[in-house]
Amino acid sequence: MHETTLEAIYRHLPIALQQVACSVQGLGKARVRLGPRFNRRLEELMVSEWWSPGEISAYQDERLRGLVRHAYANVPFYRERMQDLGLTPADIRGRADLPKLPLLSKDDVRRHRERLVADGVDRRRLLDGFTGGTTGSALRFYSSPEAVAFQWAVWWRHRRRFGLSPEDWHVNFTGKLVVPPEQRRPPYWRWNVPMRQLLFGMQHLTAAKAPALLDCLARHRFPFWSGYPSIIHAFVLAVAEAGATIPSPPGVVVTGAETLLAHQRRDIQQATGAKLADQYGLAEGCGNASQCAAGRYHEDFEFGIIERLDSPTAAGGARGQIVCTGLADLDFPFLRYDTGDVGLFAAPGERCPCGRQSAVLTAVEGRADDAILTPEGLRISSFDYVFDDTPRVKECQVLQERPGAITVRVVRRPAYAQADEDFIRAEIARWISPRLGVSFDYPAQIERESNGKFRAVKSLLP
Repeated sequence: MHETTLEAIYRHLPIALQQVACSVQGLGKARVRLGPRFNRRLEELMVSEWWSPGEISAYQDERLRGLVRHAYANVPFYRERMQDLGLTPADIRGRADLPKLPLLSKDDVRRHRERLVADGVDRRRLLDGFTGGTTGSALRFYSSPEAVAFQWAVWWRHRRRFGLSPEDWHVNFTGKLVVPPEQRRPPYWRWNVPMRQLLFGMQHLTAAKAPALLDCLARHRFPFWSGYPSIIHAFVLAVAEAGATIPSPPGVVVTGAETLLAHQRRDIQQATGAKLADQYGLAEGCGNASQCAAGRYHEDFEFGIIERLDSPTAAGGARGQIVCTGLADLDFPFLRYDTGDVGLFAAPGERCPCGRQSAVLTAVEGRADDAILTPEGLRISSFDYVFDDTPRVKECQVLQERPGAITVRVVRRPAYAQADEDFIRAEIARWISPRLGVSFDYPAQIERESNGKFRAVKSLLP
């Protein structure tokens, strides 16, 4: 999104006031994410994760029937779509009937966002949501405060499996601009006191700055780290490049929001000695699957239904496209949302050693992006923040063929103009590096990999 007046002011505040600003913003988020709704949900989830398959099925079927009745009666987009197909709520009696409904695409959400809001909802109480997505194209939607608290309760149930508590302080590795990129002296971090976070921004995770970051870690004890795996991985590589080791490493590293790749897991574990706790989730808040100690991803069935579009494998499970139906948000419901991700699903009835009996994914095949190298020595795998506000971009890929420069490959929507190119160039300077050379290419489409998807970030450097 464009830099707001508040963001511009923040960048020029003294560091002490930036620290205060981070905590003020964190207080607002903590009230929504970790308030009374969160506590109530978390208590319920700690019980329901041990339910039997019959209890799980009954719960999902009942919640789905209520969701479909609500959507038909109150959400214009779904009512018209069901009427066009000759469907009524009585036709959806449970999870097994979901295939009767059509898929909801990202383009549907983009084009019909306002018609996906339930009738009578005060839009002022809704929270703006967005995702850059694996294709680099922006998607905006709404979330209710209740659904956000539910999602955070799901995430904290996952963390509790690894002995963590909401009272624990932790390091959060973020792509947000908590420390202005032009800052040349430590501290290269900020504190978010209400969320109990030390914030490390990806713009400063270089070998040259690693000693200062490690000195900060040496003065504190953090039970866990959290964040994008690509950003945490960039940090441990910077530490290794500096010839240093991590003092007081965390016991657990919690990752999410993008695929945790095998080499990232290896490098992070070697650098920290920590347990890695990964989870598959969506900013859209319509599905989630969280790892247990056995390393399997359990469907968080209370929060959403995860379907697969079948593609059998020889191993007895199935490889298929992930489709999610959210059970938490009645104000902006997602019914049969096509995530664009692919998962490997365990065979029905296969038991997990941990004892939980919810549906299991053995792996999630999301994006498998490379990293580009900036003139400052940063390794950047995620460009989501750059493309948060680019609705006239259909698809986008960032390609690096030589050091110090990238090519932004854009598949344009009809209204795309020079102003959009200028905006993307400015956002790259703002979020990634002001010294990075940027050129543009406009193909009719972006070449897919063997799995049918394309890498949003692709490096051809040796």
